[in-house]
Amino acid sequence: MKIPSKLKKASYGLLPGMIGLLIISCANQANTNTEAVKKDTVKKTVIDTTKHARKADSSLTIINRKYNDIARYIAGMKADSGSPYTKYETDSVWMKFHKEFDTAFQDLTEKRLIPMAKWASTELAQEQKSNLNIFYPLSGPDILHANTFFPNAKQYHLYALERNGALPDLDKMKNKDRENYMKEVYSSLGDVFTKSYFITRKMMTALTANNVNGTLPLICVFLVRTGHTILNVEYCHLNNDGSETTLNKDSLGTHHNDFVRVYFQDSKGNPTQIVSYMRCNIQNEYYVKDTALQNYFAKMPQSITYLKSASYILHYKQFTSFKDVILSKSKSILEDDTGIPYKYLTKDKWDVTLYGVYDKPVKDFSGVFQEDLQKAYQDTALNKVRKLPFSLGYHWGSSKQNLIKARLRS
Repeated sequence: MKIPSKLKKASYGLLPGMIGLLIISCANQANTNTEAVKKDTVKKTVIDTTKHARKADSSLTIINRKYNDIARYIAGMKADSGSPYTKYETDSVWMKFHKEFDTAFQDLTEKRLIPMAKWASTELAQEQKSNLNIFYPLSGPDILHANTFFPNAKQYHLYALERNGALPDLDKMKNKDRENYMKEVYSSLGDVFTKSYFITRKMMTALTANNVNGTLPLICVFLVRTGHTILNVEYCHLNNDGSETTLNKDSLGTHHNDFVRVYFQDSKGNPTQIVSYMRCNIQNEYYVKDTALQNYFAKMPQSITYLKSASYILHYKQFTSFKDVILSKSKSILEDDTGIPYKYLTKDKWDVTLYGVYDKPVKDFSGVFQEDLQKAYQDTALNKVRKLPFSLGYHWGSSKQNLIKARLRS
């Protein structure tokens, strides 16, 4: 999403709607296994809801296949054997949805995800082998791009302003309701297909309870579309001391510091992975009052931070507290120019590699042009700028994209 210049003076904390106008969520994820990404089905056995998934970061989850079955249906993918939702696939609206989604996602995979995965296999090889968790603020439901760059991470932690939500109960929906839901899912992904990022202003409408209902459905769509199996979904609460409590419910409203956790596995049968999403406000005036979140981040181990199409939020003085959290908790940072300002990636602490082309911010933003970053890109004697073989960010559809990789010095 983009912050119009006229909104620069607006308070980030006025209300959720206005907050949404100030943050853009991004998305991207793909499996480096090209065939697995392209296939419409995932190689796996029918899941018994009484079995346990593999151990992931000292957590065990009961496998419940209903989440995977629902996700495949709303992602326009044909059901696995034993799914109760096969009966809905004969619907002409779903069949059209299935074909259109297949076409759009294959195009996205070939033009963006595969080049990203290939690039990451060399440029992010060190990060991919590190086994560190992925810390992704201002993400929206974008597990897509994070998993593409870092396919083997044990855990992905996503944070943004959109609601957590829930997957739909397909059997309780009328035919017309299911048709409308599919249209909303496809429409909500339109900007990801064309531009590579979510626009939060649109998400605030698309992800309401009466439409797609939160980030969870889209997170699950991305996972199954990229060859993963969803093993289970848990709803949790973050306590004041930074600890977590699992909630005995199957959906979340807007309660402060509630979050959702998804357990999933790739098509190769590798160990269980986890993606969690928490709705939170990281503006200074809210963050300094959020004891639970502060304690949680204080205990968080060093991670790999990913920032994309982040509306230059971290350039503003209202977000300095969270900027400091990122800098203190990051072993590596992968971002475009909308993330942490270049001036904070000082040479005494960070080894920085530049990719692509740095151009002035698109017209929706003002006051965030970085002269020092421009000089760094122009100083070929000091910096060997590397090529970027894909388009990812606000300058979508052009070659004027940039990425910055910063590794903390030993």
